[in-house]
Amino acid sequence: MRQLAKALAVFINLANYGVGIAVALILLLKADFTSVFYLQGLTTNESLFFNMLLFIAGLALLGLVLILLTKEYKKLSLIIEFPIVFEALPLIVSVISIIYGFRADTQREKIFVIAAAVIYALLSLVIIYAGATVYQIFPKDEEK
Repeated sequence: MRQLAKALAVFINLANYGVGIAVALILLLKADFTSVFYLQGLTTNESLFFNMLLFIAGLALLGLVLILLTKEYKKLSLIIEFPIVFEALPLIVSVISIIYGFRADTQREKIFVIAAAVIYALLSLVIIYAGATVYQIFPKDEEK
């Protein structure tokens, strides 16, 4: 359980950063992308952020399940310290997204992109907290 939990914690954090970097690069380079989940009527930016939010929400739910499983496996008696430095990349991506949100053509697109950027930053907090929890419940020096 220890190694699986640590591997999942690393995976959800790397996937979170990967999605953020991909979205920022798509916005900055004005690159094309293929939507996995397509809703008719959404603009390109709305579709990009809709897909990002679906993926990040799944990662955040996986992080919450991971926290519950690790707390069930080993009783928690310590206070979890949150590594705020790891939230820097999601905040940078959110700021870039908010700037692009203000440059959008329609009011609906502005609201959607800015709200999605804020939700991405908040869900990233959950994902980072899940990783920090796993690594503090199962420290490296306590291997078995």
